[in-house]
Amino acid sequence: MLTSPIFRELKRVYPQAELTLLSSSGMGSVLANNPHIDHYISHSRKESVAELTDLIRKLSEEKFELIYDAHRSLRSIWIVWNLSGFGLFKSPQVWSINKRSWRRSLLIRFKINLLKKSPPQRQHLLSPLQERTQLELQNHTELFPNKDAVLAVKEFMEINRLLPNRFIAIGASASYPLKCWPMQNYHALISNLIASRWPVVLVGGANEKETSQLEKGFRGEIHNTAGDISPLESAELLKHAKLVVTNDTSVSHLAEAVSTPVIVLFGSTVREFGYAPFLQESQLVETNEVLNCRPCSRDGRGKCRNPNYLRCLTTITPETVMQLIPDPENKYTDLYDD
Repeated sequence: MLTSPIFRELKRVYPQAELTLLSSSGMGSVLANNPHIDHYISHSRKESVAELTDLIRKLSEEKFELIYDAHRSLRSIWIVWNLSGFGLFKSPQVWSINKRSWRRSLLIRFKINLLKKSPPQRQHLLSPLQERTQLELQNHTELFPNKDAVLAVKEFMEINRLLPNRFIAIGASASYPLKCWPMQNYHALISNLIASRWPVVLVGGANEKETSQLEKGFRGEIHNTAGDISPLESAELLKHAKLVVTNDTSVSHLAEAVSTPVIVLFGSTVREFGYAPFLQESQLVETNEVLNCRPCSRDGRGKCRNPNYLRCLTTITPETVMQLIPDPENKYTDLYDD
């Protein structure tokens, strides 16, 4: 979803252009219904060499004038090389981002920080276009849930007696453990929210042990949507939340794309990587301690090498987070009192 500004701004600069999105199956679903994207092509992330070759052949038949590589993975580089004749063809033009990988590696491995003045990832993804236009590009993200998603969320909220702007959403999981705020902290935070009469909704993907544990621990006192609704339905639901508390994951990006502020908990990663929240009301929370081991991972993978496991996250207390959450509006809970 951080790529969503690219399509909008390309259409601003080149209003007559037709844009085609190539993405892995499932990964591009969050960009469905985007009015700035004309065509969608999806492919398997586990495709065979023969399937990848066939994909390249089909793409070459489209006669694209420009390739905008916002991913720079080994697969995308191989596709671009083949479509551009390894740089020998005059067409298509190729615009690619600089992934800043070596700078991240320097910060992780040697704590040499060359990213202090680096722009956020949303803005960085626009840099190939910004270098070629005098327009000031806008880097805010956006998503477009369809009518079915809107109706599904409306029904969910009515059934569970949730009102817009009057519940807190929690994203307690992450793809890798070094990004996960401890379960006991989430449990304590949710207990405090319930005591303050805040309705709580869990969001996330399927088969997440953290959300399952929290759902079982609170036995009907909270609502769990993780894995039950699509990414765009999640975005539509988050649109109606007062705010979202989450690890450094895609949940924060979903929320801000629909203008809902977030409290994001950073541990093994740091804001210099480019994924800090951007809304004025959003907040990035990280440890106050100076830890020589931090950052230790670009995405939460790896092992914690601190003698005090996950010290970067355990030192963020539930009380610290709770202080950032406003009290529910007066008389809200009276609406549901018998």
